[in-house]
Amino acid sequence: MRDHQSVLSKDKASMAYNAIKDLLFRRVLNPNQKLLYNDLCELVGLSKTPIINALNRLVYEGFIVYELNKGYRVAPINEELLNHLWEIRLELECINVRNAIKNANRENIAALRKKHELLQNYRPEFTDRKKLELDMDLHIEIARIGGNKYCERFLRTVLEHIHFMYRLEGGVDRRKEAIEYEHSKIVEAIEKRDAGAAEKHMRTHIEALHVLMIDYLNELKQTEGTFWTE
Repeated sequence: MRDHQSVLSKDKASMAYNAIKDLLFRRVLNPNQKLLYNDLCELVGLSKTPIINALNRLVYEGFIVYELNKGYRVAPINEELLNHLWEIRLELECINVRNAIKNANRENIAALRKKHELLQNYRPEFTDRKKLELDMDLHIEIARIGGNKYCERFLRTVLEHIHFMYRLEGGVDRRKEAIEYEHSKIVEAIEKRDAGAAEKHMRTHIEALHVLMIDYLNELKQTEGTFWTE
């Protein structure tokens, strides 16, 4: 009986975690917003205990901040934090592309090409969540080909923060053509097993996106004030 209750408890905690994370990704919950148990219970449809478990997990992942005597709030956004994320992303992506060159074969190259085609063929008027998810899938596929499970896992976490939580996709529209070109050159270099070209194009891609995101963040700070900062 206890084992059954334990399983149910874990299931509810997972449900709460996924539901709150989805609220973050859909911008229902915004940076710096204070989180109240009653509000979350109503939004998620679960009791306080699984909500607390979910919030603590999200604190560990960096999506939520907990302060003694103040409670929980959505993590704020600032330039330093964004710089830290992009620093990690750059190193992970370069490791992954080097490993992908070593491990590339006909089967995983075909899988990579398919991910790339899905991304290229989806052309919304403005960058949306699906476009970002397809972009993420391409980069994760490179990590998967590379074979380092830790790099794949860490990259996924970094990309979730960058792509979804921070609501910066509007800035991506300014480099759509350049991004498509860079993706094509990265995939082409991996297909040719050209490690130098693959890493060069990946580095150029990541560094240019970093600059774009910082510029866009600064614009948001001007229009939305402290909403985006500590």
